[in-house]
Amino acid sequence: MAEQKACTVFHARESKSFNLRVNNSPTKHLSGDECIDIDVFIPAAAGFTCTAKYWPNWQSSDYIKISVVITRMDDQHHQQRQHKLLAAHIDLTARTGLTPPPVTVRRETATADCNCNEGMVRREPAVTTDCKEGVSLIAKRSDVEANCVVEDHFTAICMVAVSKVWPPLPLPTLSRLEHGILMTSDLTDVSFQADGETFRAHCLVLAARSPVFRTELFGRRQMAESSQQESSIAIQDMKASTFKSMLHYMYHGLLPAETAWPVSEFQNLYVAADKYGLDTLKTCEEILCASVTTDAVLSNLQFAEERACLKLKSRCLDFLADGEKFKAVAVTNEYIDLMKKVPSLLDHVQNRFKRPRLS
Repeated sequence: MAEQKACTVFHARESKSFNLRVNNSPTKHLSGDECIDIDVFIPAAAGFTCTAKYWPNWQSSDYIKISVVITRMDDQHHQQRQHKLLAAHIDLTARTGLTPPPVTVRRETATADCNCNEGMVRREPAVTTDCKEGVSLIAKRSDVEANCVVEDHFTAICMVAVSKVWPPLPLPTLSRLEHGILMTSDLTDVSFQADGETFRAHCLVLAARSPVFRTELFGRRQMAESSQQESSIAIQDMKASTFKSMLHYMYHGLLPAETAWPVSEFQNLYVAADKYGLDTLKTCEEILCASVTTDAVLSNLQFAEERACLKLKSRCLDFLADGEKFKAVAVTNEYIDLMKKVPSLLDHVQNRFKRPRLS
């Protein structure tokens, strides 16, 4: 059959590569959903079947498609499942012998969409096999015929790289990076003065975490390098404990393990996070929402109003909408002072009482 000789495989010197030679004319009559498959033996891919596929009229007569698909063999007969495809690539060769030719191609991930006998034509679709990975190349037929076809054939250079062992051997466990950075106190290049205390840090860490620090430290670091002095920055309107906790979070991605923090400290941390662009630290609002009690609701409500924390404000108003809880809070001087200070809050509280209750 002509189709059996339409594609031929030639192994290259490199054990991971092979050349797929395609005879042009004998394949033109195939429909868009027909392809030619050839199984290829790749020494470096023991335990897997490598299949080269060629669609002469991919979806229409305007395009060709070439795929290289790696399919895992049955584990009951081949104990090589630890291999894994690392890379696959296809290139067309030009009729001048140069590669790649002036042909616009599109590459995409291949799937095991063919499962036919070697050298035989098969019609799509097929039952999908247990495919590992692969790659496909799609190109305009007119470009291929104009730039690649020599004596009615063209060649595709295919490469497959498979790991010998997967997963790789485990590496020794390293200590956490942030711990190692903190231990290099002799390499700090910036210091901060907050509420009478001094804190030293690394510009690179702070700049990576905070866009505000990145902008602020870049210019200061240039000046410090020119004077060979460590940059020093005064932190205004922030308690030393808050700045220390914020630094801890920037290095570790979590807050220090404290047994009991007052609500005000989480409010301070939210303000610090907002100031320095630490969006993930602003999740302190969730902690504040969980801390809404009779003793803390007014403090949280005022804070939510000042910082536009809509979720926290809604939680506080819902708390006050409970009649018994409202009675306990409304008789305090703190409540009266807050309503005088922020009259709009009184309207919000009254509106919550007017909402219909769900039975």
